Amino acid sequence: MIISTNWLAEYVSLSASADALVERLLLSGLNHESTRTIGSDTAIEIEVTSNRPDCLGHIGVAREAAVLFARPLHIPDPRLQEAAVAAAADIAVEILEPQICPFYSARVLKGVRVGPSPQWLVDRLATVGVASVNNVVDVTNYVMLECGQPLHAFDLAKIRGGRVIVRRALPGETFTAINHKTYPLTDAMGVIADAEGAVALAGVMGGAGTEIASDTTDILLESAQFAPLSVRAAARGLVLASASSYRFERVPDPAAVDWASRRAVAMIAEIAGGHVSRGVVEAGHLKVSPATILLRNGRVAEVLGIEIPAERQQAILIGLGFVAETVDGAGSRWRAPTWRRDCWREIDLVEEIARIEGYDKVPENEPIAARPVAESARERTLRRASEVLVAAGLCEAMTRSVVGAPLEVTASPWGDTPPLVCAPPLVRGADRLRRTLLPSLLEARAVNVAVGAQRPDLFETARGYLARSADSSGQASDDRPTAPSPVEEPLLVSFVIGGGFASAKGLAEAVLERLGLVAGAVSDARVVVRPVVLDLFAPGRAGEIVLERPGRAAERVGVIGEVAAAALAAAGLKDSVAAAELRLDRLEFAVDMEPARCRPSDFPAIERDVNLIVDQAVPWGDIATAIDDGGGVLLEECRLVQVWTDAERLGAGKKSFVVSLRLRSNAGTLSGEEANRTVEAVVAACGRQCGAVLRA
Repeated sequence: MIISTNWLAEYVSLSASADALVERLLLSGLNHESTRTIGSDTAIEIEVTSNRPDCLGHIGVAREAAVLFARPLHIPDPRLQEAAVAAAADIAVEILEPQICPFYSARVLKGVRVGPSPQWLVDRLATVGVASVNNVVDVTNYVMLECGQPLHAFDLAKIRGGRVIVRRALPGETFTAINHKTYPLTDAMGVIADAEGAVALAGVMGGAGTEIASDTTDILLESAQFAPLSVRAAARGLVLASASSYRFERVPDPAAVDWASRRAVAMIAEIAGGHVSRGVVEAGHLKVSPATILLRNGRVAEVLGIEIPAERQQAILIGLGFVAETVDGAGSRWRAPTWRRDCWREIDLVEEIARIEGYDKVPENEPIAARPVAESARERTLRRASEVLVAAGLCEAMTRSVVGAPLEVTASPWGDTPPLVCAPPLVRGADRLRRTLLPSLLEARAVNVAVGAQRPDLFETARGYLARSADSSGQASDDRPTAPSPVEEPLLVSFVIGGGFASAKGLAEAVLERLGLVAGAVSDARVVVRPVVLDLFAPGRAGEIVLERPGRAAERVGVIGEVAAAALAAAGLKDSVAAAELRLDRLEFAVDMEPARCRPSDFPAIERDVNLIVDQAVPWGDIATAIDDGGGVLLEECRLVQVWTDAERLGAGKKSFVVSLRLRSNAGTLSGEEANRTVEAVVAACGRQCGAVLRA
C-alpha cells in the first residue's frame, strides 16, 4: 500500500516528519518498504498484512497515525443533493447468488461530462502509482484508495434491459474485460450481468462493453460486498488480479459500502457535473457481525509486565474505533469496529494496547506471571502418538500437502472420492491435495535411503483432504447450523518402517494403547484388526483397524500392512517396508477416558492351552475378540502360540490356532474346576462367534 503524506494530511494533522511517521507505523505493525519524494508530495510504501484490510486505504492509516500521535481524526461526511427522480426508475438490482454477493447497491448520476480530471486529483493518484483515466474512473480509484472499498462505474445506457443481476457464470460463458481480453468463465466465478450477459466480473474487473467513455452521460455506480472465496477463484483462475480483487479477498469494511458510494457520487457530481438520482437501489443484506470482547482489569499488566493506566487503555481502544459497552469494577466490554474482523479475543485487545503504547516500553527481563493452560484432547492425542513413535526410534517427517499425479494414483483408505485439484498449482508439478500421507512418506524414505540413512523409519502427523459427499451436513463451532464445508480434513498419523506386518501392527497397537485403547480389550470402546484389501499393500498382508463402540456403527480408524511391490518400485525402494495410518480425529475421545486401575492379584495364575480349529478365512482378530468375551474377569492374558494347517489331520480349508490362556482371580486361588469352566466358556464363545471347534 502506497500512501501520500499530502493526502494523509486531509484526515489527520501531523507535525511529525515523514521519517517519524514511518518509524511509528513500523513499530505498530505496518512495515516500511520505501519512501520516495514525488513533486511536492512524499510517497510512503508500507506492508499491510492480510488481517488488516482497513489499512488498504488512507483513512485506515490516518486512524493509526491519529492514535499514535494523539491527534484528532477528520473523516469527510459526504452529503448528496439529489434530484426528484428516483434511481429505481432507471435500474433494478437482483441477487441470485447471496453466497457470492451478500449485498449490492447502485446509485445513478445523469448528465455527467466525462473528461480529464483536475490536476490535484491526477497528482494525488500519480503519487500512489495510479494513472489517470478520466474524471469518473479517477474518482472511483480515489475513493477506493481513500477508504479501502472498491467501486465500479458503468455506462448506464449500455446496461441492457435496465436490470443488474448478480449470479454465477453460466457454463461456457465468456467475458471481455476492460483490458479488452476475453476470458472463459466457470460457475465458481460471480458475474454482474444485465438482461443479456455478463458486464463485469464480480469484485475483480469491469467489462469493456459498459466502461466509461468520452460520450458517457449517465452513470451507474456500484458499491457492493463480495465473498472473498469467489473473488479469489476468479482472480487466480483467470490470472486477472486487480486492486479491487486484492481488497475483496481480504474483506473490506462492510460499513464503508454506503459511505464509499455517497463519497464517490458527491465527488463525481462536483468534478464532472450532472445530477444525482434520488435514493439508492439495494439488494441483499450487509454481513456485519462485530465481536464483543471482555477485557478484564489487570489482564494487560499480567500479559505485558507493565502497568498502563485504565484511562490510557480506554483512550487507545476508543481511538482505534472500539466502542465501550460496559465498564465496571471487574473489567470492560468492548464492541469491535466493523473494519477490525481480526479482533475477537481478549488477547487481541491487549495486543492493540501494546502496539500503540509501544513495544519498546515492554521490559525484556520483567518476569511475567504465567498461567498453566490445559491441553485440549487433540493436543494430547498428537503428543501421545508422537511420543510412542519417537520412543520407537522413528524420525518425524514434514512433507507437502500438495502432491503430483504419481503420488495420487493410490486410493485413499478413507474414501474413494477423487483428489481435490488446485488451480493454478500451488507448487509446480503438484496440483492436488493428498488424501493419505503414506505415499509421501514412502517417497521421503526413498530419499533417505538414497543418501545412505541406515534406518530411515519415518512418521508424520498432518491432515488429509477429502471431497465431502453431497449429503454431508455441517455444524458451526457455536452450534449454529451452517453450510457444510466441501472438504473433510481428517487428522492422520502415518509411519513407514522396515520389516513386516507384525512390526507395523505392534507399533500401531502401542500408539492405540497410549491413547487409551487396547486392541481386543473388553471395554466400552475397543479396536479389532481385520483383513482388508488395499492397493497400497501386498495381498494377504494388510489389515484394517476397526473401532467398535456400543450404540454406534463400527468405523475404520486405521490401516496397516506390508507395502506392495509395485508401490515400493514406484517409490524407488527395494527392501520390504511396512506402514500404517491412523485417523487421530476419530480416536481423540479416548485420551480423556479414565483407565481402569486394580491392585495386582496376590494369587497364582493358571495357564491352559487350547487348540481351536477354524475356517481358513477366520482372522486371529475375531478369535481374540471372542476369547475376551468368553474369558470374563478371570482372563488375564491370551497369547497366540502357533498357527498351522494340515489338510489330512484338520480337514480341507481348515487351520489351527494354538492359544495360551492365563487365568487368575483377585479373590482367591483358582480351583481346577473354575479354570475348566472359564476355558469352556472361551471355547463356547469362539464357537458361537467364529465357528471354532476344540481339537481333540
